[in-house]
Amino acid sequence: MKDLEMSKNRNRKVLITDEAINKVPCIRYKEIPECEDEIIQELAKEVLAISKNENDSNEVALTYSLDHERLIAAGREYIGISLGDEHSVDPCMNTVSNHLIKASLGCVVIILHNHPSLSKFSLEDVQFFLRNITVKMMVVITNLGNILYLVKKENIDQRKAIEIYNNAVSMHNEGNGIKDYQKAVAYFLSNCYEANIVYEDR
Repeated sequence: MKDLEMSKNRNRKVLITDEAINKVPCIRYKEIPECEDEIIQELAKEVLAISKNENDSNEVALTYSLDHERLIAAGREYIGISLGDEHSVDPCMNTVSNHLIKASLGCVVIILHNHPSLSKFSLEDVQFFLRNITVKMMVVITNLGNILYLVKKENIDQRKAIEIYNNAVSMHNEGNGIKDYQKAVAYFLSNCYEANIVYEDR
């Protein structure tokens, strides 16, 4: 907790360390087959390693198809990686990721966040998560190795989810500055359960 509080006061991005990569936890993700947990842990570590070694600790997005067995059998790729800058990354910039998101039965999108505040989800993340029906789960990993995730239940209420998102956007538009933006994000994360979306901060 202390390192997180200290990092929030920094005016520059947090550089990834081997310690952060090693501390990425194995989580029992809700609504996802248990056999995927260790795979997702390794992919989350890989996201951090790629960012550290190849992208100057900037944002990285990895898309992983839950339909990987069928894709492997067909000789097709089931993981795509997109490199971003310090403040954003677009998973669909990568051709493989874009195809997986558009055509898979279900995807997990793992996004590295390395904002100075070690922010949670952004409203842009939420919009992407809701807009792409095939994205079953979105995982955010901070540069310190902490994990947060959103996952859609089978009975997701898309209309309610969009309503909650629109309310959050309105809060942001009526506010002023980063604190109001964070409040808007917190509003969505606190209320998304009403739309049968699970949010966990691990």
